[in-house]
Amino acid sequence: MRFTLDFDNSFAVRYHEGSSLFAGANTVCLANRRICVLDHLAIKLNSSRLNMVDPSRTMDVSSCRFNLSARQVVDKQNSALLLDLSNPDQKKFSICIMEAFFQENRDSYIKQVAAFQPSQDQAKGAGCESREEDTSIGARVRPLLPNEIEDGEVVGISVRPEAGYADVHELRRKINGQPTLNSSSFRLDKVYGPNQTSEDVYHGLVAPLVPWAWGGGISTLFAYGQTGSGKTYSVSELERLTAAELMNGNLEGNRDVYICAFELVGKEALDLLNDRRKIVVMEDAFGESQLVGAVEEKPSTAEELLSHIERSMSFRKTASTLKNDSSSRSHAVCRIRIANKDVIDAPDGLLFLVDLAGSEVDRDIKEHSRDRMMETRDINVSLSTLKDCIRGRAMWNMTDGVAANKRAMNVHVPFRSSVLTKVLKHVFDVKGDRYCKTAVLACIKPNAADAGPSKNTLRYAELLRVPVPKIKPASYNVNIPSTWSHHALTKWIERNSGSPIISSSLLVPTENGTQLCKLPKGEFVSRCLKTPNVSPEHARAFYDKLWRLHIDSRTARSAAPSEVSSTIASEDEASPKPTVPFQERLQPGMIVRIKRRLSTEFAQYAMILSPEGAFEKDSVNREEVMGKKRYVCAQIFGAVMADAYNLAMEAKKVIAVEDMEAEVSMEWDAPTRYWFMTI
Repeated sequence: MRFTLDFDNSFAVRYHEGSSLFAGANTVCLANRRICVLDHLAIKLNSSRLNMVDPSRTMDVSSCRFNLSARQVVDKQNSALLLDLSNPDQKKFSICIMEAFFQENRDSYIKQVAAFQPSQDQAKGAGCESREEDTSIGARVRPLLPNEIEDGEVVGISVRPEAGYADVHELRRKINGQPTLNSSSFRLDKVYGPNQTSEDVYHGLVAPLVPWAWGGGISTLFAYGQTGSGKTYSVSELERLTAAELMNGNLEGNRDVYICAFELVGKEALDLLNDRRKIVVMEDAFGESQLVGAVEEKPSTAEELLSHIERSMSFRKTASTLKNDSSSRSHAVCRIRIANKDVIDAPDGLLFLVDLAGSEVDRDIKEHSRDRMMETRDINVSLSTLKDCIRGRAMWNMTDGVAANKRAMNVHVPFRSSVLTKVLKHVFDVKGDRYCKTAVLACIKPNAADAGPSKNTLRYAELLRVPVPKIKPASYNVNIPSTWSHHALTKWIERNSGSPIISSSLLVPTENGTQLCKLPKGEFVSRCLKTPNVSPEHARAFYDKLWRLHIDSRTARSAAPSEVSSTIASEDEASPKPTVPFQERLQPGMIVRIKRRLSTEFAQYAMILSPEGAFEKDSVNREEVMGKKRYVCAQIFGAVMADAYNLAMEAKKVIAVEDMEAEVSMEWDAPTRYWFMTI
């Protein structure tokens, strides 16, 4: 049965109960604060038509309270239950709110939407605007659901995937003449319509995040939108595709994958893999956000990874609202940590898949309880903070390395303002040494009745998108890697990567200086190791050399840029590279690498102190012993800090020249009291 509540001739709430009748009514009108049955509508019952022709049945509801979420009408004076549709014996019904004005002009609306033409400026500007490459903003419009089609819902959102636009169409009332169509267009990086699949969304928006996290970077996917817009469904499908790519063995390198899942309810974090036990979000001594008490699982297959995700989502907090019987009332975060087994000291890659709680408009929360209202407030505050953080980080990335631009220095990212952004500090902290790739998926309901909330969702998404301003790029400076072109970068690598020379074509096939500095350490080292005879220590030392230069350049950026140079110069070019083999240049203080067959007995590195027999008093014995070309060396052991070494003068060993593999450059760092490898 279908009947309509007409609120003062402006809004209508349609209930659909299949074939069951309630109170013998078809349509209920409250224009005069009374319920009366209209006789001009017919309902379909058991494949036959039944006309409701009893207009005399009325009920006074002037003192009634309408609790739509509980499906009840209650008398305020004596709390008597006048109308109850929440009886479990009756079939569930769906609710959709639409204006009576829209119903009267439905056909005109459909025709005007079909005839909609975008402006010429939008058509010309499609694809011409440059954007910040580390942040991608997309929108997905779901199709109408079967019950919405049955209720006669109309599509009010159109998409133009090629141009990257989503159009929201609203019907406006004019004082004179026919109603007109008011269309709002929103420009995004990616737009997906009802006919596009989850695979299309994955390959266009999410796929670049997986190899970035696999290489040791940080990747984050946010999905948000109005409750009932398909966020959870989209995230579930994207999680399935992500799990398949992570575990199918097609990605290069050996990794261990770990997963933890938790939800954020207000200011609390609950572990979804450990019976919703509370976990604490804290910062360690290095400023990294840690989840104290969170349980991590180590899956070995894609099916096992998906089972952990599905099990965690079954514990997520949901509740029935006016728009959705199972609306998500918390932010669900799935964190996948990827440990690099090839480069032991490389930071772990992080992939965050975040299903944000559904947003609601004012009319959807009128019947909420006090607790539900507080939930909605916390959700809206965290979403507002998230918007500021995403946009602030994108602006900082965009202005990093721009000539004479202090805008990046003044960007404020309020990641400590909510628990959600505090957990994701890795993503937003502009002072961190790791770059993040971020994708945002705005989920949209196609219904014309929800054009207002859909417009707000798209406006929120459009604000996250930061177009790159047309600013003159910084002039080339030998001491600022972010100013290096691809050609300048390849020349610098060839002259500063040590011996053997690291292949620039393998390390930076297309990247410029800025892109190389953003490359995760694990991916950087893996690319260096593709060059024959390059050791992991050599690759890590070269990474540290580049990053020391990059960090120093940040403080020098405020100074006037140097004049453009036509040639690549570096402080390392002043000292000519030796042409004589190191075995013929051995001297006290030189550090050498020991061949692997002896590395189990000795340390891998040693410092030459003196030739064996150099202090023999007998000249004959001295010459005989020194002729064996063996040297007394102090062993060098690895320190607690990554890529740091301790020189143990008390641990002396005699090493033959033929057991020395190569010369190694190290420098003493006074603040840490460690030796570090250099090139």
